[in-house]
Amino acid sequence: MLNHLGRINPVNLALLTGHLDDNKDRLTSDVSSYAPNRQRYWLQHEWDLGKRTFTPAIRDERIWQYCKYWMPDADLGLIVHGPIGITPHRDDSYADWRCVGINLGGLEAWHYDCQYPEFRWTSDLNPSNPQRHEVLPGAVFEFNCKNLHAAINPAPDRWAIFLWKLSRKYQDSL
Repeated sequence: MLNHLGRINPVNLALLTGHLDDNKDRLTSDVSSYAPNRQRYWLQHEWDLGKRTFTPAIRDERIWQYCKYWMPDADLGLIVHGPIGITPHRDDSYADWRCVGINLGGLEAWHYDCQYPEFRWTSDLNPSNPQRHEVLPGAVFEFNCKNLHAAINPAPDRWAIFLWKLSRKYQDSL
């Protein structure tokens, strides 16, 4: 299930996107095969898909404190920008089951297939039933990142932030 946690008011939305616009020089091309050339940067720690390790990432206290408001137990985050979405995927093993998404711009739809009904592994799976959700600018939502999910046709100026707690397997890695 995609759970809506709240909505950022227009003034704070403009302040956040303005701060991110002022720091576009932090963006690099994504290396994931699910989002080739998407522009992004990591907060706190960066997960290396190839080496399966963490390296230090951007420390932006202004953004991080805002992120911690929405997910107090977050260990790391990913900021994405621009018109390249991501195809249906499950987040890698570094991530615990719960993810918080902060959508800061236009998006055609959020694809979500809620097979794992809880924020943990369970043998009691739902049948596959992919759905498209409207996620408006300013929407903050949580979802199980081990379910297939995708961002469809983001606007050219869209920003979004995704937050995770580390999985038990990697909690001692930082």
